Amino acid sequence: MSSVASPARDHPASSPTPSQPRPEIPKQTIIDYLDATGLSPELNKAEQSQFISVCQAFGLNPWKREVYATVYGEGTSRHFSVIVGYETYLKRAERTGRLDGWSSRIEGSGPDMKAIVEIHRRDWSQPLVHEVYFTEAVQKKKDGTPTSFWSKMPRFQLKKVAISQGMRLAFPDELGGLPYDASELPDAEALAPAPVLPSEPTEPKATEKVEPVALPAMKPVTIGLPVQATAAPKPAVPQPAATPKPEPVTIRFLGHQDPYPEEDREVLLKRLDAYLDDNAEAFTEKHTDWIMEKARKSQDREGVLKMLSYAQKVVKNTSVVAGASV
Repeated sequence: MSSVASPARDHPASSPTPSQPRPEIPKQTIIDYLDATGLSPELNKAEQSQFISVCQAFGLNPWKREVYATVYGEGTSRHFSVIVGYETYLKRAERTGRLDGWSSRIEGSGPDMKAIVEIHRRDWSQPLVHEVYFTEAVQKKKDGTPTSFWSKMPRFQLKKVAISQGMRLAFPDELGGLPYDASELPDAEALAPAPVLPSEPTEPKATEKVEPVALPAMKPVTIGLPVQATAAPKPAVPQPAATPKPEPVTIRFLGHQDPYPEEDREVLLKRLDAYLDDNAEAFTEKHTDWIMEKARKSQDREGVLKMLSYAQKVVKNTSVVAGASV
């Protein structure tokens, strides 16, 4: 059993600290963030408007990593979400001036594991105690197994869910309606429609052979000299158009040629997985799952290279944003 807690304060319950006003986030600040991170071309107008409205309504600053815009999938499988980190809940609860300490712990293991969060308010005589069970909170892939983050860090993921839910229950006026933490949202794979299986191939119809029509022989016509009958010309058989050869595809890796020409697809998949682990702070759980799923579905190494290039671009943009926010 493990426990994480913030110390309770000694302020008397009769004189709570006044709540701090919600910060105002200018619209242009949010637009600058979308442009700097490369999200502007990725989001349509409705999604951009939704993200801007949520940031301004709740005073969430994307430059401080209080809120994120995420897009998964393509076409009918596309899904847009606005999410916050669980730290945002802690900061907002502290800002109310009524948080008087909290603690969280894990009990049990495996399917019987549960997270318990205890939250004290200055104006309450008893703390709020909230429990979250692993079997109810775990996010799963379509094959029924936990997603990568829940497989690698199940205790931490469960704590995040308990803290986020508990803070919303303890401070409903201030935190009610706030976007959810990524650990609370359904897995991106669960949101995508079931794949359409291709129908069994049918044999192509045989092309009917067109026999030339035999014309009757023409009788010779005598006009001064006998003229021999001319045989009817055979109809021209249309020749199929030549199929143009596909141009070679050059995979770019952040402006460079293929950096791993000697590595096969399986080795590249392991490299991509390790890269995501090493830069986990730049990705949400569902973003990581989506990247790996796209890479695994690719039939060749070029598809894996594309996702490796994409992941490196995300890390690069995240570093730019972090540097600009300091």
